[in-house]
Amino acid sequence: MGGIWDRAIWRKTWGDQRVLLLSFAALWSAFPWLYLWLSAQIPMPAFQNVLLQVIPEDWQKLSGVPFSEVATYAGRVALAFVDPVVVLAATVWGITRGSDAVSGQLERGTMEMLLAAPVRRTAVFLTQALATTAAAAVLCGVLLLAVWSAVALGPWAGKVEPWRFVPAVANVFGLMVCMAGISACVSAADSHRWRTVGIMCGFYVATILAKLVGRLSGSLGWVGYLSVLNAYEPQQLVVGGPVAWELLARYDGVLLGLGLAAYGVGAAIFSRRDLPAPL
Repeated sequence: MGGIWDRAIWRKTWGDQRVLLLSFAALWSAFPWLYLWLSAQIPMPAFQNVLLQVIPEDWQKLSGVPFSEVATYAGRVALAFVDPVVVLAATVWGITRGSDAVSGQLERGTMEMLLAAPVRRTAVFLTQALATTAAAAVLCGVLLLAVWSAVALGPWAGKVEPWRFVPAVANVFGLMVCMAGISACVSAADSHRWRTVGIMCGFYVATILAKLVGRLSGSLGWVGYLSVLNAYEPQQLVVGGPVAWELLARYDGVLLGLGLAAYGVGAAIFSRRDLPAPL
């Protein structure tokens, strides 16, 4: 029986994600430069005046960090990590690749061809999980290189240390693994990719709402702990020093733990479930 190092499975898995990988790599390599260039068009004094004097202080609850920390060069760069270009791309990667683990291949009819070969179901599932995680690491490497170069050579060169954003990028990686693992777990129990994607989109919206309710409602603050996004706080990870790494260990411990646990549950479900007959 073939294992997770079967070359044919690896070639197919990487081929399935190649286009999305290259597209996101191109996006994330250009985005930090564009973001910093646009941000630099607003001088720091003007930005500080708007943030600290015009915007109501109660809105700090939505920020996750005090406005006084946002109104710094490091804080302004950190806003890039909560921009939809980063957050949605990381989520789309996780949902897209995770949903393809089982239900996507069943829907396309390629799963039957894979399982017709002498290969274990768990090997197919884990190969997809490893390839998705490895590609997520590659994308985060691209993002880190782009942020590092944009900070070191861009309009704010010399005003902030690039290494301060390493924990924030690692937090992006944690989010990608978490969403991919949960998506793969749902995919392992389903036979239609569109339904898997729909479930995960509903889950993502619910996590956003839970985080907002937790932050804005004093009596319902506990609701925020029901959201996986409560562990995605890249703005808090640019403080530098041991504090940033302690926070990263806590946040990525939750995200990676949930993602890996979901992958484990998904592998168990897929190895035992009945598969629909090919049409």
